[in-house]
Amino acid sequence: MSDSADRDESGRQTQQEIRIRITGTDDAEQDTAHLKAWLEREPWLTRRQHDWARRSRPAGESEGVAEPGPADMAVGVDDLILVVVGAVAAEVTKSLTIALQEWLRRRREERADGERPSVAVGERDGDLRELGGAGGGSTAED
Repeated sequence: MSDSADRDESGRQTQQEIRIRITGTDDAEQDTAHLKAWLEREPWLTRRQHDWARRSRPAGESEGVAEPGPADMAVGVDDLILVVVGAVAAEVTKSLTIALQEWLRRRREERADGERPSVAVGERDGDLRELGGAGGGSTAED
């Protein structure tokens, strides 16, 4: 498979960063590790060159949810960054959303008292969008 379409004007391979934030849980560090392992099993990801990084949340940025409360449990936890080399097609975006929603649905089934797990996703340093439709918690406003 040729990667010529995945290069910028100077010939360097392009890459896209997808920022994932977990909030509303007692142990967001453990949840981040579990989510990373969950996504590594996905065929759409294993077929692509990718890497993982952790990045501190931008100063003064809220948890990515509109209301205070359990989301505050994750204060100080870094965002998980999925770095995909090459152009990110609609298939990858859709597959990632489905995988995140399924992980969130399962996590909500296993939640402890007082937890309200949520996942927000966005590109690089852009706004995050909370995933909804997984049941058991708030939903995103589109």
